[in-house]
Amino acid sequence: MKENSNKKEIFKTLLLAVILTGFLGILHFTPLKYYIDFSNINFLKEKLSSFHAFAPAIFLISGAIIIALGAPRFIITVLGGMVFGFITGTILSLAAAFLGSIAIFWLTRLLGRPFFQQKFGSRLISIEKYLRENGILVVVLVRQLPVPCMLGNILLGLTSVRNPVFIIGSIIGLFPESAIFALYGSSVQGSFILKSTIASILLVIFVWAIGYYYRHSPMAKEIVQKFRKV
Repeated sequence: MKENSNKKEIFKTLLLAVILTGFLGILHFTPLKYYIDFSNINFLKEKLSSFHAFAPAIFLISGAIIIALGAPRFIITVLGGMVFGFITGTILSLAAAFLGSIAIFWLTRLLGRPFFQQKFGSRLISIEKYLRENGILVVVLVRQLPVPCMLGNILLGLTSVRNPVFIIGSIIGLFPESAIFALYGSSVQGSFILKSTIASILLVIFVWAIGYYYRHSPMAKEIVQKFRKV
């Protein structure tokens, strides 16, 4: 019985690996690759603007799908700021990043968590402890790690973090980048120097603050070490 259960978990994990590899393949070996090239962002802006009233919905859905496939969030965020302005661009890009993230999180939890926990469970013990004590903060911190968004979602999916904690922590953790890069994007609509300068200052402050916290927080240091090992 146990052998059958192990085979089932191995099959589910292999299925997860195939799905995630397929996602990355779609992103890099199909025409979609053209649409996530930052050098083509002005073309994307014109293309998206042509949908008029449907542009926000198309941006939200396509952005979520592209992020779930493994694309960098900042491309979607800058585009959102360019097309919809700072406030609406921030909201839409944050929503797209969240939807794309939670899709991978749930997929990992459904297919890969049991098997991976057997392999990496000992390395996640301390993270599990922090999740019980400061779950939302841990998710926020993971969102600031210099790793692809997809990888962060997979790693969180391997833990026992509760769905509400993941949702709240992700929204908080994804917000700063969404706001800063949407501000960069919105600078093409006017006040370029002012907006890009403010965005640059905020980015420097944000990066410095995160770096400072990771250097001085024992919890943050341990999370970084454990996630590197995973």
